[in-house]
Amino acid sequence: MTNEELVKHLLGRRTKACDEAINWLGKRNSDEMWAECEKPDWLLWYAAANVSRKELVLAACDCAETALRYVPEGEDRPRLAIETARSWASGDADIQSVKAAVSATGKARNADSAAAADAAYAAGYAAAACYSTYSPYSPYSPDAGEEANLCDLIRKRWPVCPCTERVNA
Repeated sequence: MTNEELVKHLLGRRTKACDEAINWLGKRNSDEMWAECEKPDWLLWYAAANVSRKELVLAACDCAETALRYVPEGEDRPRLAIETARSWASGDADIQSVKAAVSATGKARNADSAAAADAAYAAGYAAAACYSTYSPYSPYSPDAGEEANLCDLIRKRWPVCPCTERVNA
């Protein structure tokens, strides 16, 4: 997609792109935008309109799994939420199971450390992407190096921009 087409697409979506994203986009076309973006929440937001719900959930789970290292040993609820979301995406779990797993992560959010609570949020948001129209990306705030890694995980799933024109082709 050319820059002009992309800007029109981003501004015409039901959930309009933020001013910061449009300013960052500059003259980039869709392939440049996809390759150069260093904000995983933006990539997931963009992908959400262009890929299946199941694909989006799996990408959100990939990202959320990276935060599990902050969860204290023995606290399994965030991991189980991610596993349940993955099971839903493969057709092996129903939405009620996902909602129960998401609810359980709420109890894990009262962890002693902010990082552990953020990991629980990340898992909950990833799983909630199975049934929610909100962004699958959580308030978890990775540092710049981690953000780059998350973007790489997302781009592994979709090496080229999942543009509407490619999805509908």
